[in-house]
Amino acid sequence: MKKFFLLAFAILLSIFIVSCDSDKNENMNSDIPPDPSGVNVPAPTKNNVLPTATFNPVGNRIQINLLGLLDPATNQPLNIAYNVSNPQSSSIFVEEDGVVKGLKVTKVGSGTVLKADIVFLVDNSGSMDEEADSVAASIIDFANFLQANGLDAKFAVVGYDYGVNGGINFTNAQTLSNYLNRSTGTYRTYNFSGADSASLTNRAYLFGYPTGENGVIAAIFADSVYAWRSGAQRVFINFTDEPTQSNGSEWNNAMGCSLLGGKATVHTVFSEDSTYYSGYWSNTNERPWELSKCTGGTIKFIPNDAAGLSLRDLPVAGALANSYLVEYVSSKTGQAHTVKITVYTSTADGVRTYNISY
Repeated sequence: MKKFFLLAFAILLSIFIVSCDSDKNENMNSDIPPDPSGVNVPAPTKNNVLPTATFNPVGNRIQINLLGLLDPATNQPLNIAYNVSNPQSSSIFVEEDGVVKGLKVTKVGSGTVLKADIVFLVDNSGSMDEEADSVAASIIDFANFLQANGLDAKFAVVGYDYGVNGGINFTNAQTLSNYLNRSTGTYRTYNFSGADSASLTNRAYLFGYPTGENGVIAAIFADSVYAWRSGAQRVFINFTDEPTQSNGSEWNNAMGCSLLGGKATVHTVFSEDSTYYSGYWSNTNERPWELSKCTGGTIKFIPNDAAGLSLRDLPVAGALANSYLVEYVSSKTGQAHTVKITVYTSTADGVRTYNISY
């Protein structure tokens, strides 16, 4: 009889604990609207933007760090909003395994600080000598600007020519400035710095060598080797004045799009205009900005001496400063999910599907 009462007590206690945990989860997520019914997610027709996000589960509350999107026609940030009273009229829809989710959408700001890990990819070949000092100064200014504008930002550099030849792992704006100011011209981004410099030097040596200047290998190197933070946006900004030079099958744009699309955006700053190499482009001399198009990044053409360059004025600054925290309650955690993010406005729309476990 005593064993019976002990068993009954244990069962009741476990039910009570589960009930309390359930109530706690419900209270914790009470600010998120319930999943709507009868909503038909609109099918994008323009497909001129690409949502890019990172996921961070907190219990069954899923947090999406969504990089801001710019209207391609105006370069102005899109307003991302969820209409609780009329979800069908929202500009963002999230489906988890085919179920449309109720969303809480909050723009980045002093009350909502989002993580962003930003890598500056810098072509340090001889042809960049004209613009190298201006590029370095603009990077430092940009890093300080972002740290002061509602983002928990970390910064890294990859210098490249015929392969990766320098850089620094993620750090703050001040250490980034110290690294870039060690020297002048293209030598600013030569050689590695930091506590892991020896390891990075070895990894770069073994990573591979394309046929010429190649921002794709620089991006993939950082993506593979650097210390990215969980839940942080992955952002690359590539500075070059040359085609992406490869053998046509390795370290080309297709490889970059395949490995980086969906988890990072690559933004291109090209210090010539788009017609500079007219008639020269080929599968071994590719347009660098095509990597931006397939990853949802932005593109900027600047003078060949980079005079007056300010990254604050670039489209990527608007995207970062207009990022969003999108939250929903998962129907079930601890398993694989298919999550589809659709952005739909009168002037811009697009969709991205993620196969992710949380």
